[in-house]
Amino acid sequence: MTASIAAIAHEGASGVIEKRMDGMKAIGQQVKIMVPMMKGALPYDPAKVAESAGIIESHAGENFTSLFPEGSNEKPSEALGDIWTDWSKFTDLAAELQTSANALKTVAAGNGSEDEFKGALGTMLRTCKSCHTDFRE
Repeated sequence: MTASIAAIAHEGASGVIEKRMDGMKAIGQQVKIMVPMMKGALPYDPAKVAESAGIIESHAGENFTSLFPEGSNEKPSEALGDIWTDWSKFTDLAAELQTSANALKTVAAGNGSEDEFKGALGTMLRTCKSCHTDFRE
């Protein structure tokens, strides 16, 4: 069902809006791999976490903000105009996502403990939530 909702949300998207929706979908897919580990539903797998965090990191920071040229919030975009009126906060959150994804990747690549993994993932997820709360419909 989630896939069909995503497909509907992407319907009619093109250009930069489609690219950023695809990037957000890739980030969401990686989060769905890691959250069950965080909740204990699946065993913590540092290799999978490092790979997922690396994918998220590659979609964050300037790679993310470059997909938000001014005025690119027409439907089917869920981007709020506040992105451009508070660009500094938006870019700070995009950079924070990149930093927190890198920290998560570092923990996992170094075979960090499950508690370290949970802390690093929690930090990254709070960044995601902050951005969605402030800048997404």
